[in-house]
Amino acid sequence: MTPIDFKQGMRRLTAGVSLITVDTGTARHGLIATAVTSLCAEPPSLLVCVNQTASIHAHLSDAESFCVNVLSQDQQAIAQRFATPKNRESRFDVGEWMTLDTGAPALVGSQVSFDCKRVGRTSFGTHSVFIGEIVSLTDWQTDCDPLIWHDGQFTALPQMETA
Repeated sequence: MTPIDFKQGMRRLTAGVSLITVDTGTARHGLIATAVTSLCAEPPSLLVCVNQTASIHAHLSDAESFCVNVLSQDQQAIAQRFATPKNRESRFDVGEWMTLDTGAPALVGSQVSFDCKRVGRTSFGTHSVFIGEIVSLTDWQTDCDPLIWHDGQFTALPQMETA
């Protein structure tokens, strides 16, 4: 198995798109991620996998909290903005933002925003796995289509015909 073969195979795995955000007290940082999953219900927790070379990695490592914003199809432009390395300092100029109880920034209009206390981190290969204990969630939209990542691009689920 080569890294190229692995990456080609993983392009076939469809995933939801999340925006991971953190506030260091002096600046806000964000990263588009597809490697987000639930960990357990008691305590409510999730995992976020981040490449150690990502600009947000050190900030997540030092932060006490972070937010996982699950994006909707209508937020594709915001996802593209955060997925592009240029203009990092103006990423938060798009969208409407609020500050959660932990201090993490949340994107208003997301399907849901999970306010997380960082309770663990482990490394494997080129990535770190951050464990977030969910202290609250903000449900913004209930009737929206998820933004997904498939075959190297943002896309949407096909519309299903109703009987």
